[in-house]
Amino acid sequence: MTKYILHGGATGTQSEDNTNFFLEMTKGVAGSLTILCVYFSRPKEEWLSLFAQDKKRFSSVCPTKKLHCILADDQSNFFKEQLQKSDVVYMRGGKTDMLMETLRQVKNLGALLSGKVVGGSSAGACVLSTYFYTGTPGSRIREGLGILPIKLFVHYNTDRQDELEALENHGTHLPVYKIPEEKFFILEQCVSK
Repeated sequence: MTKYILHGGATGTQSEDNTNFFLEMTKGVAGSLTILCVYFSRPKEEWLSLFAQDKKRFSSVCPTKKLHCILADDQSNFFKEQLQKSDVVYMRGGKTDMLMETLRQVKNLGALLSGKVVGGSSAGACVLSTYFYTGTPGSRIREGLGILPIKLFVHYNTDRQDELEALENHGTHLPVYKIPEEKFFILEQCVSK
């Protein structure tokens, strides 16, 4: 069973909701856990500091589990190997285009994610969807990788009803999920491409 945990953005903020997001990614796995941390949506010079921050967050939410965090490699052949060895894949937010560009090079990504826990925040959630809207100034409705047959609106707030309606009416009819910052929802047993 594949478990997708999609987050609306701002995981770097200290909050109970964000703590629960990190906890949810580690639930249901006994013993040791391998977590692949993906920062392809950010400039490489930020990766190590983000990795340190997220390792600390994961350790703080499950101090009794043996965690092995891995920093994702943006070379697709190494990344595929890392995916195969991981229990959890966490894709932190940032620039959706940067993340999409790297993930498009990975053949059969949906199949590689099968059976894992996949946590995606903002850009990390958007790329998994069929269509998405980031809710950031100047953004437009875009096409994701289509791993999940959904439409997604991250950084959502109630002032964005026009954008939400446009997303609902865009392309094929699919379920629409709107996620405010620091909030998340879970999809299980979705069919992956």
